Amino acid sequence: MEGGQALNGRIKMIREALQMSQREFGEKLGVSRDVISNIEYDRVQPKELLVKHLCDLYSVNEQWIKTGEGEMFCAKAKLDKRADEALSIFQSLRPEFQDYALEQIRQLVLLQEKNKKQ
Repeated sequence: MEGGQALNGRIKMIREALQMSQREFGEKLGVSRDVISNIEYDRVQPKELLVKHLCDLYSVNEQWIKTGEGEMFCAKAKLDKRADEALSIFQSLRPEFQDYALEQIRQLVLLQEKNKKQ
């Protein structure tokens, strides 16, 4: 893995792109704010396991985080996150509300198709 400032700087760039505090970012990764701070300020090098977890959790391109080459996030990450959020919300609803939500989504699709034809 590429060392030093570049990797640490890219980790900070990810956190800022996600608009998260060091505390929020660290909590989701299972580490403290201090660990994130120490990584960002190049006081410690992140462990390979933490980097892999960060990539999995936030759909970060592993090639980018290690070398700076390519896109920061995996191409379908945003779509996946939206779909995951929608599914999570949907699953939390009572069955009768799930039926209502599905009908609303169907109506939105019809409206979208109607607007495409105009």
